[in-house]
This record gives sequence, C-alpha cells and structure tokens, in this order.
Amino acid sequence: MLFVGVTCADVVIDVDRLPRTAQDVIVYGQKTMLGGCAFNAFSVAHALDEPALLFSPVGTGAFGDFVRKGLAAEGVPVLVENPQMENGCCYCFVEPGGERTFIAYHGADYHYESAWFDALDMDEVDAVYSCGLEIEDPTGPVVVEFLERACAGKQLYFTPGPRPESLPMDLVERIYDLHPQLHMNADEACVAAARLTGEADAFARGGAMDGDAADGDAPGVDQAVVRAVAVLQKRVGNTVFATMGPDGCYFDTGERRGVVPGVAATVVDTIGAGDSHIGALMSARHRGESIEGALMRANRVASAVVGASGAHLPRERVVEAAGY
Repeated sequence: MLFVGVTCADVVIDVDRLPRTAQDVIVYGQKTMLGGCAFNAFSVAHALDEPALLFSPVGTGAFGDFVRKGLAAEGVPVLVENPQMENGCCYCFVEPGGERTFIAYHGADYHYESAWFDALDMDEVDAVYSCGLEIEDPTGPVVVEFLERACAGKQLYFTPGPRPESLPMDLVERIYDLHPQLHMNADEACVAAARLTGEADAFARGGAMDGDAADGDAPGVDQAVVRAVAVLQKRVGNTVFATMGPDGCYFDTGERRGVVPGVAATVVDTIGAGDSHIGALMSARHRGESIEGALMRANRVASAVVGASGAHLPRERVVEAAGY
C-alpha cells in the first residue's frame, strides 16, 4: 500500500477554551508528536505489519528535523527530501470535551514535484491513499497527475479531508473519474455531495432518520447522509464510507449498504480519528477481509485513538485494538 501525503509535527495544545480575538487564554498542557493525515493512516498499517510505503516530503528546519528523527525511530525511510523548503507543522488546540481545532502551517510537507514520483516502483503497489489537503495546495495538480498516470488498476482510496469546501472542483472531478473509494465523515460527505450537485439544501443535516429505507439497511442514519453518500457513490462508481463517530460507519457499495456500529470510548481528543480509521480499513481490506469485518476493526482502532492524546498509538495498542 502506498500512502501519499503529509507527515508533520503536531503541536498538541490543551486549552480550557479557544480565545476570542484579542483575548488571552492559558495553556495547561503541550507536547509535540508526529502527525499528518498520511502518516497517521500509514502508521496504523505499519503497526499492523501490512506492507506499506509512506511517500511524504520532508523539509528543513526544526520541524523537518523532528519529523526525520521521528520516522527513523519508527523504522520508516524518508523517500523524499526537500532541502529547499522548511517543513510545516500543525497546531492542534484541544478543548476539555476532546474536540480539536487545527491551525496548519503548510511547508515542504505539502509541496510535490512530478519527478519525485519516478522513484516509486508502482508494479509493487496495489492500493493507494491520497488526501484532499494536498490537492488543495498549489502543487495539487502534480499529485492528481501522478494518480492518473500511475494508479490505473490500483485500489485508490481518496479522503477529501476536513476542508472539502475548499478543494478545486476540477481536480476533484479528475480524481472521481479514477473511481476511487471515498472515505470521509458524515458532515464532509454532505458538503462534498452539495458541491457536486449544487443543491446544498438537499444535504442539510438534522432531518429524519432513515430507519426503513432499503429494507432497514441504514438504521439510525440521517437521511441527508444517506442521500449524500448515494450521490457520491453513483459519481465514483465505487464504495463510499461515511464515519459517524460513536455511531459507527455507514457504507454504500452501490449494490448494498449498511452500518457497522461504533465502539464506546472516553474521548481524550479526536486528533487523527478519521486517519486511523482509513488506515485500519485499508489494512484489513488489503488482507482480504469483508467490508463489515474491516469496518469493525477500523471502528475499534479509531475508538482507541480518540481515547488517547494525539493521533499516534504504540504498535501494541494498535494491534490490540484491531483485534489481531
């Protein structure tokens, strides 16, 4: 499996509340750890000993040094060095309820050059991960061109990320043309479907629950989410996954749909929950497991991640949560 995307330093900052403009707040905890959507997803596959490569540019500066040392400690090679740019970071503000707010500095970790991909032996790759955050940045077209050029016939997983409203639609449409499996949370699915159709009102959350549609295959799922996922599934012609936090994950293959229940957790913070979920999902599917079986493991891993500080769990904890 090939994971294309960001590895950065997550600066996790615990606060009682987010400040208003010109207001002061006190930080009561802070630590720096490896993060980034691609790394978070890859790290689950790596912990589960699934064959995986991390294609993540690493730059200079204190954050680049931190990432380089962190990857070395994990036994993960740096495939792309960018000595011309400083590495970025993500400031992760965590409130007492566990919700996170990100302020990200995009540096070398979001910069791609076409020639860098030539070093990859794509004959060895059968599944590829890509995230929308990289697509949004100036060199996003380089990533899309790589997906078009080298990923035909591969299992492509695309996660639009937390800013689906900001993605260039021309690039999104080109990715959709590659028939990826889509992975996002329920709110992101509604935004993505609204942008695709231009009908925002049709995907407004908070309506009736879809307990009876399709012979009860989607019990307890907001109908807006069901509609959004159906629109996206029809567009990509592949499976769409919509995570719903403690309520589990809803999926639609086009032929069948369903909900795999979530796993209860005491939330410390939600950093990396979706990333760890897709990493576990891809790993289980790569092993040949059913969608339901893979989602069961993914839900358990994501539950373990939100029960700890930051996105990165020790290897043994990932294995235990996945149930292997």
